[in-house]
Amino acid sequence: MVSSRVKLINESATVSMSNKAAELKAQGKSIYNFGIGEPDFTTPARIIDYSYKFAREGGTHYTPSAGIMELRQKIADKMKVKNNIDISAKNVLVTPSKFSLNLALYSIIDPGDEVILPAPYYVSYTDIVKLNEGKALITQTDENYEFDFDQMKKLVSPKTKVFMLNNPVNPTGKVYSEKSLRQLSDFIIENGLYLISDEIYEDLVYKGRMFSPGSIEEMKERTITLSGFSKSYAMTGWRVGYMVASEEIIKASNKVQQQTLTCAPSVSQYAAIDALDDEDDVVSMRNIFNKRRELAISLLREIDGISFYEPEGAFYIFPGYSMNKSADDLSMELLEKENVIVTPGDPFGAAKHFRISYATSEDVISKGINNINEYFKKIKN
Repeated sequence: MVSSRVKLINESATVSMSNKAAELKAQGKSIYNFGIGEPDFTTPARIIDYSYKFAREGGTHYTPSAGIMELRQKIADKMKVKNNIDISAKNVLVTPSKFSLNLALYSIIDPGDEVILPAPYYVSYTDIVKLNEGKALITQTDENYEFDFDQMKKLVSPKTKVFMLNNPVNPTGKVYSEKSLRQLSDFIIENGLYLISDEIYEDLVYKGRMFSPGSIEEMKERTITLSGFSKSYAMTGWRVGYMVASEEIIKASNKVQQQTLTCAPSVSQYAAIDALDDEDDVVSMRNIFNKRRELAISLLREIDGISFYEPEGAFYIFPGYSMNKSADDLSMELLEKENVIVTPGDPFGAAKHFRISYATSEDVISKGINNINEYFKKIKN
């Protein structure tokens, strides 16, 4: 019999849709998959070669639990240059990408503590909060996904401990401005909260610019910045990322890592060392994603019956609709009738929405969105 804690946790909606796509493809069906949450590129060859070189030379053993010191130092240097966060290696913990969210929460909240999440939020956030015995408090954003500070103030209680933010945002593609994030930082300081700033899409910004709240001096001790190599370097399968925080939080998280994973995979860490020197491939992939973004936007604008915020970052679009149909039903009908996989919006905290990932080929984008258009035409008629 499984624990009551695990019974509260849902399967990942994005992973489930990807699994469904694999099943249908195995049956020989042509599927247009917009459910995928990862780059469709192979990890750049130079990164693979660098990692294999160390593996062949014996780099397949345990590493220090907090990560290889060379990698931690390179991450610290990167944070100074790209994020304007002045830290040292002692403020860095190398850990598998999504696991950093669990480490951060486990290290700073007690059972029953509250975590504020602005909706729409990354699909796994609510369940990760539950897994760490916290309580998610959902705050709605406006039509442009900006923060509603009046609503947020009403949520805060003595049990409220953390505000957790994904920027650029999965699923909307929103990129928060420095002005918005400074206002958020003022709110966090005024209410004595921590900020978990999940910046995994930081290199995929097409409009505006990336700003890290951890660069604000007053926020330095209150911010846990999370990022990694999955999205920027097409390294999802390597499962390597990092967290940046005060030395106290890093030490606490490292204790948890020692008693769970021991360390991030050694071969992946060596790959990450080289990835940090590979800006050319990051720029190349970003340019391709931007071209796909523009294509998807132009095609979706032709569909009568949906509306969407034009994404500024990441690789997602989050259309909404007004028809009287649940997102689960709509997503299933798109799959069954049009061979299109999208992710329903409810797990992201937004009913009557669905997420499209344009981390796929232009051919899939063109044909798949055409099928979505056909679906809405049939519904209308």
